[in-house]
Amino acid sequence: MSLLKDFLRIDADRRGAHETLRAEAAHRRTRIDELASESRRKRDEIAMLEEGLHRLTDDVARVEQEILDLDKRREEHDGEAKKRKAAAVRSAYTEGFRETARVAQDFRVMRTEFHQERERLLAQADTGRMMDNFFQIETFLKSASQPIPDAARKALQKERMDLVARIGPLVAPPPSPDAILRATVTYSGLSGGDEPHAIVAFGMPEPETPSGPTDLVATLLYGAYATAVERLGPAVPRPSFESGMVLFDMPTNAREPEEAALELFLAVEEGMKKAANAVSVRCELTGVFVEPEIARDVFGG
Repeated sequence: MSLLKDFLRIDADRRGAHETLRAEAAHRRTRIDELASESRRKRDEIAMLEEGLHRLTDDVARVEQEILDLDKRREEHDGEAKKRKAAAVRSAYTEGFRETARVAQDFRVMRTEFHQERERLLAQADTGRMMDNFFQIETFLKSASQPIPDAARKALQKERMDLVARIGPLVAPPPSPDAILRATVTYSGLSGGDEPHAIVAFGMPEPETPSGPTDLVATLLYGAYATAVERLGPAVPRPSFESGMVLFDMPTNAREPEEAALELFLAVEEGMKKAANAVSVRCELTGVFVEPEIARDVFGG
């Protein structure tokens, strides 16, 4: 009996162990299935991430290409804008050249005829007598100490008008063109190179050689140069001529180039206006600051 009990107990234990192993195997298989399912899910997520990463890479490459294209277009636009600005500056010099040449030609013709008529009148025998009469009449008309009757005043005024008609160039101011001299004066400060320098430029033909009282260009240039030397000192160089353009190029002497260019421009502008006013020519100057990079392109500096 004891052997049978032992056998039954051992068989029960064996069966229990088998059931435990089966349960453990089932649990392990379930866990394996869960891990396999998790692995497949992870692989799907990784695949989705990789696909998204590829899309992002393509987007980044596309955006970088667009940035490169935009940079290229910006450089091309900046280059075209620089060319347009330089062309506008050169066009202003050309227009100033034509305008000054036209007014200067009218001035030369009028003043030449005026001086020729003046010389002709001075060569006549009775010119001195007519001039004496004119100045005596002027003295009577302007005198406030002795009142003149109206009839006498009218007679004197008529005689004065007759004398002016005959000897006008000797007693009247020289004629000047009715046109207004309009010009664009540019200024810029350039740094770099051996020494920073200030530049002022405008369109104008070269004066006659030798210049005379009928040369408006020489008068304007002398006035501009004289005033610049008066205000800024002997460091101001004489203006040079380059293809219809007058150029003042002055070292800045350790000052800021743009500040020195503005001072030079104001001096040149003042001198030209004074000279034009002295010969009764109406003058309108427009000052324009030119960026250094445009100035280098225009002046080749």
